[in-house]
Amino acid sequence: MKKMKQLLSKFKKVIPAFVEGRFLRKTGVFLKSLVVSLDRQFGIVAKYLLSVSTPVQKNKIIFITFQGDYTCNPKYITEEILAQGKNQDWDIVWTTRKGNLYKSGAFPEGVRLVEQYTYDFYKELASAKIWVANSVEFLKNPLYKKKGQVLIETWHGSLGIKKFDRDSNSGRRWVEAAELNGKIASYCISNSTFETDVYRGSFWPKTEILEYGHPRNDILDPGDAERREKVKQKIFARYGLSSDVKVALYAPTFRDSHTFSCYDIVYNSLIDALKDRFGGDWVVFVRFHPTVRKYSKGKLAGNDRVIDVTNYPDIQEIMAASDAAITDYSSWIYDFIFLRKPGFIFATDIERYNHERGFYYKLETTPFPIAVSNEELFQNIRNFDQEKYQRDVEEFLRGKGSVEDGHAAERVVAKIAEILENA
Repeated sequence: MKKMKQLLSKFKKVIPAFVEGRFLRKTGVFLKSLVVSLDRQFGIVAKYLLSVSTPVQKNKIIFITFQGDYTCNPKYITEEILAQGKNQDWDIVWTTRKGNLYKSGAFPEGVRLVEQYTYDFYKELASAKIWVANSVEFLKNPLYKKKGQVLIETWHGSLGIKKFDRDSNSGRRWVEAAELNGKIASYCISNSTFETDVYRGSFWPKTEILEYGHPRNDILDPGDAERREKVKQKIFARYGLSSDVKVALYAPTFRDSHTFSCYDIVYNSLIDALKDRFGGDWVVFVRFHPTVRKYSKGKLAGNDRVIDVTNYPDIQEIMAASDAAITDYSSWIYDFIFLRKPGFIFATDIERYNHERGFYYKLETTPFPIAVSNEELFQNIRNFDQEKYQRDVEEFLRGKGSVEDGHAAERVVAKIAEILENA
């Protein structure tokens, strides 16, 4: 009601434009904004009515990723459900982008698909006993979670350095969605005492935290080499690579400006440095953040040793197939760290980014050598000290209170089974 009054107040301000005969010229943009705002408010009410009029199905679980792909923690929880055969008794629903609905092989057998942000999507949410999400994006248009429904927030970071609290995020609707998530989430999945503290200090001060580890990191456990080899063979076949090639994954995070100047690695010189230090024949996998997916098209054309893997749905599988890692401030390298393979930081705009976004801890306290220029990056690679790196990795993980052991998905599925059995 308060927002409706605010809209009416704004509408009164356009009356002079009518009198002046310049209404359409002067207020066209405002009217479009008004219509969008009204639609959103009507949608909130309609979703509430749909929710309260739809009974909950006690065996239904709906999985949501902000990418709209079969990926991240929800994927690996689903994989464990399927491996245990529990989909015979549970109704597994996945929300996805329209382009994935009819794409062969995008999802496994045993799950149902629904297009995200459609009527059917909200109907499935209203009737699901458990919601499993890896972000807060789906709450930007607020949803009503009924008593008895359970939201498991798995998040999509891991020991990440970037701040994402209220003060560091410029997106008002994102912050509102995160605050709503904090109010309605039943559980948050954490992989460390550090991450638990981040949850507590941001949007989930009272939510029950389950320090299970992240299911998506099970594939990166040192003891699961056989699983990674199968994934590597699949990826190498997709990109036409011979089995003896080594891969360096470069995956920077996004910038609000969508600029690409901070990503300007000289790839041929990078490959030379990798050959000099580690030997072998190298290629570079480049993966831009999903939020700049449409801007990345064509950025890497013309070099057959540089492969754009931005549209590959699962970065965890790309990591599993990689031999070295390079990023700036993205949290994925704090998953890659569990492989104990070489990792490097290439951050040309570190001072500006730290001022704009902020870090939970200094980059200098991570095991990764830091470079602010191409020349420094290549030097760090050539001078890489494997023994020191291994000591630093172990110290870093101990300091962050990591609980990763390759069995996180099993724990989450056991918790889901407990919830459904007690429904």
